[in-house]
Amino acid sequence: METTRDTGWNRVARGAGYAAAGWAVAFALVHVYWLADGRLGLPDGLSVWSSTPLLVIDVIAIPLCAVAAAVALAPVRRWGARVPARLLGFALWGTTALLVLHAAPSVPDWIALATGGRSGAELDAMARFATFGYEPFFLAGGLLFAVVSAARLTVRRAAAR
Repeated sequence: METTRDTGWNRVARGAGYAAAGWAVAFALVHVYWLADGRLGLPDGLSVWSSTPLLVIDVIAIPLCAVAAAVALAPVRRWGARVPARLLGFALWGTTALLVLHAAPSVPDWIALATGGRSGAELDAMARFATFGYEPFFLAGGLLFAVVSAARLTVRRAAAR
């Protein structure tokens, strides 16, 4: 962490940082798998190579996930102290916002499914893929980055006192 005192928030930030980095690496590996024409996790009959938009997204997502892993690790590794604090804060909170906002449109579907207002059988293959597959994964990543961001801020404020 950015301070040498080992507080509870330091441990939270460290754990969340490693978890968020693991999330980003896992997401990158999923995209590498799909780029290698893997189909597990995709709706039946869908391949990244059969859809130009998905191919472009996949190619862009891999390096973005690598950068996200580095951003998640920066607050908890010594080399991260060389990253300007404002830039790191912007990257952490920006990643949090991007991931949470990506998942936000699925929240009404999750609520409707949880309350019985809608059935999973009513969803087409792509909607099921989004609602049960990648959108919860985006939300999980966003929440991990939010914890890293908040814990980092708390540790920095405590160190400044």
